[in-house]
Amino acid sequence: MITMKTHTPNFQIFLTRTILVLLTCFIYSISLADENQQSSQLKKGNFLIASDSIETGALAKSVIFITQHDTAGTSGFIVNRPTNLNINEAFPETRASSATNKTLYFGGPLHTQYLFMLTQTEFTRGVFPVRKDVFFAAGKEVTMRLRAENKRDKIRTFAGFISWGPDQLKDELAKGDWVLAPGDVTQLFAKDTSHLWKSLYNRWAGKWM
Repeated sequence: MITMKTHTPNFQIFLTRTILVLLTCFIYSISLADENQQSSQLKKGNFLIASDSIETGALAKSVIFITQHDTAGTSGFIVNRPTNLNINEAFPETRASSATNKTLYFGGPLHTQYLFMLTQTEFTRGVFPVRKDVFFAAGKEVTMRLRAENKRDKIRTFAGFISWGPDQLKDELAKGDWVLAPGDVTQLFAKDTSHLWKSLYNRWAGKWM
């Protein structure tokens, strides 16, 4: 006669708890993956990171902050290309104050003769929201804010910008030319951007070495 062993009540409780823990972890991992996917979509306010397949040119190892994305196309600024000029040297007519007389960044190859600005500010009149904590300015509004003595505002000033036509960037993403990442304000306004591309690309492209 064959007898079958039965599990003790304590073992059954342990097994049930183990299954519940594993199930909870599985559900959490799925929700976390969904959250990361949602936060790294192609939309304004996010980072666009050049992949290592772009080896030469102005876009190699570039990090772009997307300021506009709609049916007309996508545009933004390269945020990790500081020039060796401050604003008054490159654009003396702005007469930027000492509070904002800072490094000028190369924002992209289009309209480099004009100044553009990303800012964190409480004075939001005349600027356009990219997201709730970052605003965009162009034209006379940039000059006005550069002349102000408000040291509380975070400001990054660019010569030029970059733009893609409808669906052009989607095609480049499909080819693996770019990686998307959530736009982090601390990284956006960091004083030192020399390691920004490497840190973002290593994290969001899955290259840990």
